[in-house]
Amino acid sequence: MDKKTIILKVALQLFSERGYAGTSTRMISKQASVSEGLIFRHYQNKEGLFKALYVQGKTKIEELYAPILKLKHPKVFLKQLLSVPFLIKDDNVSLWRFFYNHQWYDPQLYRFTTKELYDRVFDSFKLLDCKDPQTETETFFVLLEGIITNVLLTKTDLTFSIVENAIRKFDL
Repeated sequence: MDKKTIILKVALQLFSERGYAGTSTRMISKQASVSEGLIFRHYQNKEGLFKALYVQGKTKIEELYAPILKLKHPKVFLKQLLSVPFLIKDDNVSLWRFFYNHQWYDPQLYRFTTKELYDRVFDSFKLLDCKDPQTETETFFVLLEGIITNVLLTKTDLTFSIVENAIRKFDL
């Protein structure tokens, strides 16, 4: 693994565990066994490193959603979207924690899902003749984000039951 990749990996781990404010470039350089100057050479500053992680992470998450977005039937699409928490592999937990941790500090990260995904959920509820597709969409995302948070924080055995309950709630 090259040094630039190691820097990104260590920064992701520290940002996801300690947050942006709680992580210094000095900490990253020490844990990555590189000079702080090398971080600055590749990323200019801590914000540049954060942005690089954001772009890389957003791409990975969009790749996860891509096959789900291709599904045509609204109920199948929504049901598959609720399966996303089960698709979070152990090697991606830091990435998801990174986004969920930082959404509180950066409005750009809140609901980091793509507009395309949001619009598809809205359109799915419209196709299913929901009275208020906007409220159903918001409720769906609040529930999905809560389930993902549950998986990231607790890895509880109840996650599957919660998803089954959501599937019943939305009649999927």
